[in-house]
Amino acid sequence: MKKFSTYLTEAIKAEDYEASIVMGFYELKGKPITDNPTDYGISDKVFNAIQNNPKALDAGRKIATAVLKEYPSLKNKEAEQYGRAKATLTDFWKSHGATDITPKTDVLIGDMRFSVKIGIAQLMSGGKAESTATFEAATKNSNPELKKSPQYTKTTDVLEGFVKSTLAPSQLRPLIKAGTNDVVNKAEKAHKDCMEELGKLFNESKSFKVEFAREAMSGYEKFGRTSNAAAEFMLVASADGGQVKIHSVDDDDYCLKIANAMKLQARFKTSSRKIKGKKTGEYNFWSVISLIVDSMQETEELNESIELQELKLLRVIRGWVTKTWRKVTTFFKGGIMKLKKFLGVQPDPSFNNKIKF
Repeated sequence: MKKFSTYLTEAIKAEDYEASIVMGFYELKGKPITDNPTDYGISDKVFNAIQNNPKALDAGRKIATAVLKEYPSLKNKEAEQYGRAKATLTDFWKSHGATDITPKTDVLIGDMRFSVKIGIAQLMSGGKAESTATFEAATKNSNPELKKSPQYTKTTDVLEGFVKSTLAPSQLRPLIKAGTNDVVNKAEKAHKDCMEELGKLFNESKSFKVEFAREAMSGYEKFGRTSNAAAEFMLVASADGGQVKIHSVDDDDYCLKIANAMKLQARFKTSSRKIKGKKTGEYNFWSVISLIVDSMQETEELNESIELQELKLLRVIRGWVTKTWRKVTTFFKGGIMKLKKFLGVQPDPSFNNKIKF
């Protein structure tokens, strides 16, 4: 019987799909990657994990097959996992104090830049500076006149209430519940106000909403439209790689569809503070805006083949519990003596002959 930990390791991490696609691509070229995976942007740890996971390899192979079917000229190109690369920010982005250089491109094949999305997708999770830069990029590319709107002013004022990295003496949840920390209280109010006011701005201007989604997906303003770090295509697939769709982020209709499906969240992010590798019990916390889409796939085409990661984990747990229970019930079907033997109980032939009727 498999251990529970084995079931968990069989699940494919979302970010590891990127590496499996690159590995599948070279396998299809007849040049499988056998060593030096870092030459292809893949860490040794991820490479070894995928090699030991047939499901990951199969999914990557299927997705790479779909890409080559749609773009056969790519077969003569080179591929790499680009999500771990370091990128350069534009002056526009840096002017808002944003510093995150994580590329939007996950897989680079030739000169085609793909952002890989499997199941539930997080388009962004940016702190105060990153969120402000995205906000200003959307304004710049939609309607500069939007800045004259009272709703625009309300939203920018709310963003100013977001907290940058701050130290808390303990985990954040008790502080939020107690309501005694002024910094936490103000940020919590800013989060609620942000979801309300930014949501209103989305409703007021469809073009702003579309450009907000486009920037979150592509990073055009963040890295520059021609940068390898800026994704120009969304490579969307089911968990098993059996269903694949490729969309251009320049497609306004697609961006609108994603914009209408995305869920806006303003919340805290935390990380435990360590000194010389040891946890201090203190936590850093900061405000972020998250944009989440339940499924980037078109439900009318991909519906039941989609397995969201949460549901997949529940199925894994249920399968393990079911198999374990079968083993237990089969064992105990041997009868009471087998049960006593299992429990280490020795039969005691004594009895009570004083019975009251």
